[in-house]
Amino acid sequence: MTDRPTGRRLIALAAAVTGLATAPGCRTYESMKAAVADIHLTSSYDDPRADERMAEADRLFEAGRYGDALDAYKKLADNTGNTADLAERARFLQAECRRLRGEYPKAVDTYNRLLKDFPTGAHRREACNRIFEICDYWLDDFRDELTARGTKGEKGILYWRPRWPNPFDKTKPDWVQEDRALEALERVHTHDITGPAADQALFWCGYVNFVRGNFDEADHFFSQLVELHKDSKLRPQAIAFAIQAKNNATGGAVYDGRKCAEALHLVHVAEASVPELTGNPEMADRLTRSKFAIRYQQAEKDFRTAEYYQRTGHPGSAVFYYELVRRRYAGTRYADQATERKDALMAQMAAGKTPPGADPFAHVKAKWDEVFGREEAPAADAPDRPADSGPPPGPAPLPAGVGGPGS
Repeated sequence: MTDRPTGRRLIALAAAVTGLATAPGCRTYESMKAAVADIHLTSSYDDPRADERMAEADRLFEAGRYGDALDAYKKLADNTGNTADLAERARFLQAECRRLRGEYPKAVDTYNRLLKDFPTGAHRREACNRIFEICDYWLDDFRDELTARGTKGEKGILYWRPRWPNPFDKTKPDWVQEDRALEALERVHTHDITGPAADQALFWCGYVNFVRGNFDEADHFFSQLVELHKDSKLRPQAIAFAIQAKNNATGGAVYDGRKCAEALHLVHVAEASVPELTGNPEMADRLTRSKFAIRYQQAEKDFRTAEYYQRTGHPGSAVFYYELVRRRYAGTRYADQATERKDALMAQMAAGKTPPGADPFAHVKAKWDEVFGREEAPAADAPDRPADSGPPPGPAPLPAGVGGPGS
């Protein structure tokens, strides 16, 4: 799509045509065409001197005159009438001029424009590497903060140290430096997923979000690294962080427990197929602690489920889940509490005093039976037993409905 000439450009065009018409020896079609191209009426025009302009811009670049070369490259890259190869090279060298002048934020924007306009171009990987180098420089402030706080980032830092903008420092963005770095790193991975910096870009995106407490985002980036870069040297660390991020992203035992299940599955995968984790004592201890945290949260969730069934008047389901907690999570405090709750509930059920749940009519009926109810007389054919003879041999059958949830 071409831009419509503005009034000022139309006046310039008329003046150029008038000058060409009155100048002797300059009335050829080619000379008029070159003159019109010089005033850049639109963003797309046929420039017969494009190669000459490119060679002149290259001479300026080699001479270290990056400011003049920048303007020349920009004009060549903005002209969509030029060939794709020339326009791509001009855009890349425009970004290089900005980088060499220390204008890193503008350089990143220019590299991103190159990747957007030429996603499969010849300079794609080199542009991604340049972006990663700049973002790595921007993340030095993040690493300095970690060093000053004296933490490895496992617990997370939920606040950041504000950086006041320095108008004389063109190497860093004025605001949201960390956010701009993460956005650019994500683009590096998107545009060059098999490049040398792709796995590092994902790791830093996940690690910064993990330290800031954005565990959902951290889980997303670490899981991508684990799945897409199986040969990366950063994969063992990414697995360890992904396990913690998944467990922390649940929000607690009262929320969806699928993230916990995913984290536990990842623990089993790490123990079976990642010797870098199991062979390192520090990483193995970290993996063990993560597994204990996951099991503890799952135990709490099942225990709360048992409490819910008991509270809503489903004693059979409550007994089922209490027994599940007792067997599956032995050694935890929830297993001990589940044993006590189950025994108490079974005693109530054996005595015919099951909890009525949250139904008000059930509460009234339970109270009525407690006050006015009569004990059933023993059957006539029941054999008499001495009072001290103890319970009948064999276990007493469970009441109806003690088989699973929903009874």
